[in-house]
Amino acid sequence: MAAFTRLQREFGTPLYIYDRQIIDEQAECLKEAFSSCFPKLHIFYAVKANTNLSLIRLLRKHGFGAEVISGGEILTARKLKVPGSEIMFTSSSKSPWEIELAIKEGAVLNVDSLDELNQVEVAASRARKTARISFRVNPGVDPHTIHQINTGISESKFGLHLENGIAFHAYSRALKLPHVKIIGAHCHIGSQITEPEGYRLTAEKMLEFAFELKEKLGIRLEFIDLGGGIGIPYQDDQTVMTPMELAQTLKPVWNQGIERLGYEPTLWIEPGRFFVAPAGFLLTRVNSVKTTPVKTFVNIDAGFNTLVRPVMYQAYHRVRVVGRRENVVKLDIAGDVCETGDIFAADRMLPKPRADDLVVILDAGAYGFSMASEYNARPLPAEVLVNGDEVTVIRKRGSNEDLFRNQLAPY
Repeated sequence: MAAFTRLQREFGTPLYIYDRQIIDEQAECLKEAFSSCFPKLHIFYAVKANTNLSLIRLLRKHGFGAEVISGGEILTARKLKVPGSEIMFTSSSKSPWEIELAIKEGAVLNVDSLDELNQVEVAASRARKTARISFRVNPGVDPHTIHQINTGISESKFGLHLENGIAFHAYSRALKLPHVKIIGAHCHIGSQITEPEGYRLTAEKMLEFAFELKEKLGIRLEFIDLGGGIGIPYQDDQTVMTPMELAQTLKPVWNQGIERLGYEPTLWIEPGRFFVAPAGFLLTRVNSVKTTPVKTFVNIDAGFNTLVRPVMYQAYHRVRVVGRRENVVKLDIAGDVCETGDIFAADRMLPKPRADDLVVILDAGAYGFSMASEYNARPLPAEVLVNGDEVTVIRKRGSNEDLFRNQLAPY
């Protein structure tokens, strides 16, 4: 805990802190588990989880490709010299310039609708190139996660449904287009998934679909992408599946499926949260402590503009008060945004802090800074990477002047 005090003195608060050792350990844990079960494997990092260049570069050193969801993320991957062949572009709503950029860079375009397929064909024809595509398939599987990040259910906006032959028709249509090449099939059933059953059901459906594509359309897929979403324990007493447990659950399903299929596509997976969330800490300062007739509020110098997950998803994050153990009481950790709902942690039993004390929010490495904003005219926080005793600034703190960048005031 003394390390947090030193970091606060040198870099200020709020401050995102990432532990390189944890990122490396998470990457190797997942890689070892899946490579031991699947000889044909390619792992991608879901860039949206944390878009910091330094963290993406770290994961690239483990041999991971980049799963991206915007033109900006394509440019991020290319800035780090990730080849187009190792970029998977997945979005349910791609702009024309993003489609053109993906084709130009040679990324795999993960097509989400027939409308988009037609746009890809036109763009590829105009560029005199062949677009490498897969289709995002909606398998109709509920992985039992938070509703806002449950993407495999039938009512989700994502993907082409297996039901009613919708996905099959898309592949049949794509075969007739001269400027697209089908290379894979993709699905992603959600995020923060803690049990393997949803993945098992999805793998069964995707392998059966691959068999149907081969038998009826003569399509041999280069890869089947089972998505990401591998969860982590956000609570002290929470038990979640390990990468090895997931890999071993999928292995017999995969082996049976490829035996029937008659060939083996490469298995693609694309975790994000699993690699970076446990490595991240949001360090904050206590501005004040206030006791009302109903609650005691600990007001910190960060809000949902800094870490939005607790407000957006009602997500639980563990909280620690630095340097205090005594006087444990029930507290709300409240943010500095001018909204009643800006609460990081409600009704927590914690040591009661004082103004100027430090509060640390754990497991903040994913969907933290990448979802941050300047709401309430507050500059963005700094980010640092810790590697043993070495600390490196990997994003400078925003300034008050940044609040006015790109603004014009002609009147």
